[in-house]
Amino acid sequence: MPPRRRTTRSTTARTVKAGQSSAARKFAAAKNGEPAPKKAAAKKAAPRKREAPRKTSPRKAAAPDLRVPDPGERVWVLDVPFEDRSAAGAAGARWYPGPRVFAYYGTELPEYLQPYESTPYSLQRWLEDDANDVWRDEMVRERAMQPRETQLESVRRHLAALDAGFPYFAQMDSTGLGKTLAVCEAVRQMSAAEIGTVLVVAPKGALPGWRRTIADSEADIEPSDRKRWLLITYQSTKKLLSVPPETDLGKRKRTQNKRTISLGELRFDIDVVIADESHALMNIESQQSQILWRYQEAARSVVWMSATPGYQPLHFAYMARAVERSRGVEILGDDEYLGYAVTMKWAEFLIESGFAVKAGKATTGLTTWRWEPEDAAKRAGDIASVHGWLSGGAVPWSISRPSPPTPREPLGQELTAAQKRLYNSAWVDYRKEMGLPNWKAVGGRRVLQKNPSTRAATLRFRQKCSYLRIPASADQVRTWVKAGNQVFVSMFYRESVAALAQTLRDEGLDVAVVDGSMSSPEQEASIRRFQTGAASVIVSTTTSAINLHTNELLLPEGEVSTLAPRVTLIHDPRWTPIDIRQIEGRANRIDKDHNHTTSTCYYGYAEGTVEEEMVLTGIERIADLGSIVGQSDLIDPEAFLAAKVDAGK
Repeated sequence: MPPRRRTTRSTTARTVKAGQSSAARKFAAAKNGEPAPKKAAAKKAAPRKREAPRKTSPRKAAAPDLRVPDPGERVWVLDVPFEDRSAAGAAGARWYPGPRVFAYYGTELPEYLQPYESTPYSLQRWLEDDANDVWRDEMVRERAMQPRETQLESVRRHLAALDAGFPYFAQMDSTGLGKTLAVCEAVRQMSAAEIGTVLVVAPKGALPGWRRTIADSEADIEPSDRKRWLLITYQSTKKLLSVPPETDLGKRKRTQNKRTISLGELRFDIDVVIADESHALMNIESQQSQILWRYQEAARSVVWMSATPGYQPLHFAYMARAVERSRGVEILGDDEYLGYAVTMKWAEFLIESGFAVKAGKATTGLTTWRWEPEDAAKRAGDIASVHGWLSGGAVPWSISRPSPPTPREPLGQELTAAQKRLYNSAWVDYRKEMGLPNWKAVGGRRVLQKNPSTRAATLRFRQKCSYLRIPASADQVRTWVKAGNQVFVSMFYRESVAALAQTLRDEGLDVAVVDGSMSSPEQEASIRRFQTGAASVIVSTTTSAINLHTNELLLPEGEVSTLAPRVTLIHDPRWTPIDIRQIEGRANRIDKDHNHTTSTCYYGYAEGTVEEEMVLTGIERIADLGSIVGQSDLIDPEAFLAAKVDAGK
């Protein structure tokens, strides 16, 4: 097939220094004994304009150490798990340290290596296509999914912001409303002359859904006119950087990581950066956040996607550039910042804007900041201000619409006398180990004393509590299944997942399991078993990016998931409203007929224990989250508290 039109731009081998930060230039100047380059004067005039595509050689450059195939052969870049590397090497694959991938050169891929073949839109497929200088055959067919009017409204707002010169967009619709298809449709309609490459960073469990949606959204477009997509997980973002071999990274791992982030070159020339479940970027100082920040700074357009982008002002540092542009204020200016420097600038901006942000000191000696409103009125005022930033401005650059209210029920679980003794023993051990009182008083309520140094003991204590409630949860799940339901159980610990799954299997139930130790294809296979009815129960540690609702269109097969009603059980209560809200949205979603499917969410906890306080704290924080994104109807804490009282009668 003829090469795609976008091959006139080199996307794998970037121009030297094109993607380097100011820190990299200063580092190189100091090493060569040259004076550090002066910082350019801040530009306070018109907003930045998108640049025209750069013209380069029509021949794509293979990745370093990955040679161009000889005539008559091709290269396969393989996705080999770490534990299979020796076996892959014995089968003929070779490790290439430059691009850090396994590859095989030949005319046919050996049968043993076929399971490691790269998936569409993966990093391995991207490097493989560049090395072969040709794409695999792609079909043109009719689309299976057409955007709904609500999704088209999102597309229109997204493209209007881009046409107005505003390169940022926040897709903050509630869970289950079809954010992925809306964003894919917007990218499809972007100008092909300016937009050719798209980077999507997402949780591992979301990648299969992205592959299906991208393929379907471009199914009726000629292959030469399609965008070039790159899908990668947040944990793999370090692969997006390359470090020149002459760069001194130091000996300590921490130093190496910091210098790689600041001195490394961007491996790919990306026009659009999409951060799915962007609340993963709330810690702007994390390695993955800093790497993605560098790509966002170099891109023509940036999209943040999350139904739960943050629930307090300090969480939104990753949107600093958009807030800066929309409000016409200087937060970062034209200077290049990374990590802690962005945190500092964002906190200073919040303080100057009158937010209840207070400075403190961390164990490292660096200044830290906390959001501590002195009363409910100040709390509501700060949250309203953040909502105004996201929804206001001269150019609307976000969209946030609620799904129908999610049914919620507290599920108090009674412990037997033996279980109570074990629980009390674990509680006493925990308290002694930490030297903490049982409770502290906050606002007239009793809550668990928290301290960062207690994390390990807290996890052990919560894990024991999770184990003690497994028999009660198993009994409840069996009751729901006998009533004709399919049940989704959310748990926090893999050991608890295994124990509950085995308990249910011993009773003759088919159980699917999804946890972080599984590969993306394995997770997808388990989800398909549940969605097609082969398994009546699915037990998962995953909080986001999976679909478990009824009447879902399963691509590419075109099947439809079962119509059995879904029930959600949150076995392990969470502190953070982001996790809670994401869990609630796994089975409460829009189906293929554009109808909202409902799954009642039950919150499990041991009655008369600290878990009651955990559940209520999480529920109350969901109200703050809903207010920030303009979805205050997500939950009524008072109604939930009343239900708890009624349930206890």
